[in-house]
Amino acid sequence: MSRPRARPRFTLDLPLPPDEVAERVRVRLTAPGAKVRGSVFRRTLLLTVRKEDAHFWSPHLDVQLDDAPGGGTRLAAMFAPHPQIWTSFVAIQFIFALLSIGAAVFLTSSLMLGRDLLVPIVALIAMLFGGGFSYGAAYVGQGFGSEQMYELRAFLDHCLEN
Repeated sequence: MSRPRARPRFTLDLPLPPDEVAERVRVRLTAPGAKVRGSVFRRTLLLTVRKEDAHFWSPHLDVQLDDAPGGGTRLAAMFAPHPQIWTSFVAIQFIFALLSIGAAVFLTSSLMLGRDLLVPIVALIAMLFGGGFSYGAAYVGQGFGSEQMYELRAFLDHCLEN
């Protein structure tokens, strides 16, 4: 059993050239009733769910198209949250890391000075818990968005069918 990943990835090797893969996705995105919206660039596909289905936990599928050894296309894709959500997550993790270091310094100072250790210990535990809780929230959000991750992957697979 593999460990859950904060940003799940997958790769596919396809017999089609990258330009044809991009064109197939572009055509499907413009089809009436498409449940997925996105942008298609020469070697990059950015896919997400329609606005009316989107939540703050809705995933984005970032796809890179590269030439595969021996011809065809190597498709490398990664699910990720909305860029603003990902930036907020990283910022919160950074803040809790700094606060944990500060609490550890406070605990060490109190220990060396022979002061009461209750407040520094509680502060350190609270900062470590906060960091762990915010880290776990990423997996909860991923669980909320799992159905939409499936929709994005199914859309991409449907575009690549012969």
